[in-house]
Formats: sequence, structure tokens, C-alpha cells
Amino acid sequence: MTDVVKPLFTTLATIVPATLIYVIGQILTRFILEPIQDQARTVGRIAFTLLADADLHPETHKTERLEEASRSLRELAAQLRASRRVIPAYPLFAFLRFVINKRVLLEASASLVHWSNAVYQGETQPYRDRLAILLKVPGLDVVPPPQRPSCDNDDLTDDDRSMDERNICSLLAQDIPRPMAA
Repeated sequence: MTDVVKPLFTTLATIVPATLIYVIGQILTRFILEPIQDQARTVGRIAFTLLADADLHPETHKTERLEEASRSLRELAAQLRASRRVIPAYPLFAFLRFVINKRVLLEASASLVHWSNAVYQGETQPYRDRLAILLKVPGLDVVPPPQRPSCDNDDLTDDDRSMDERNICSLLAQDIPRPMAA
């Protein structure tokens, strides 16, 4: 090989594979990863709506607000259904659990539509509960409110209770140093 051809082949041997790797990466990103992320964002919006619109009732909210909520619920249902069509090889990704399986997706979409219709009657709780279960989004009633320890004990003296029975307030009130090693 001549001195001109050898550097040309070396350059092409570097540029062509790098370009192919870049193009393949862009194809994977645009056609697979972004649609999967969009579906996850839609589920996140549904989780937000479960909390934000949980108190909607025809007796306490204006009709415009109910119409807006109903429209946004239907849009979420449509986005969820559309995500199945946008992701190529959806059954494979559902089997690998990268995306929601088809049955759950369709049932969640139907629950959103039913919730959208029920907004005007005020009976939305069953549909919201079903959505929370299907999409594994815990509702407010699933998590009990945190209980605060009672700090009513102003007695700074030691009592005969064991360390396990004392609350944090009484432990912090003590000024007796404890040994570090047991």
C-alpha cells in the first residue's frame, strides 16, 4: 500500500464504525427508550391525578372544573393506550417488565374513562382504587398517617421502664451519658 492509501483506510476504519454506533444508538433512543419513558411519565401523571383530583365532587366544585378533570382523565387514558402502539415489540418489553402488560394497560385506561364519566356523579372511589392497584400507585388510605411520639413527659428523672419502652423525647431529655460499648 502506498503512503496515501494506508492513512485513508485507517481513517475510514475509525469513522465508519463510530458513525454506525452513533446511528444505532440514536435509533434505539428515539424509537424504544423515549416511548418507554413517555409511558412511565403517563403513569406518573396518573399517580399525580389520583391525588390531585381525589376530592372532586359535583356538590363542592364548579362544572367547569369537573369538565376540565373529565377531559384530562380521558387524555390520560388515550395517552396510555397510545403508548402501546408507539413502542415496537411491545409484547417482548411487557414480558421483560419494562412496560405495563397489555391487560393492565387496557384495564387502567378503561378505569380512567369510567372515572371521567363518574366525576359528574361523585362516585369515583372504586375507579381510583382500581387504578392505584393496577398501576401499583399507593393511595392516601394505604399509608397510615405517621404517629408522633408523645412529648408530654416533662419529668427529667430516670424511671424504671426499659430502654425499649421509652419514647424519644424522654431519651433526649436525659443528661446521663451512656457507654458506647455494650
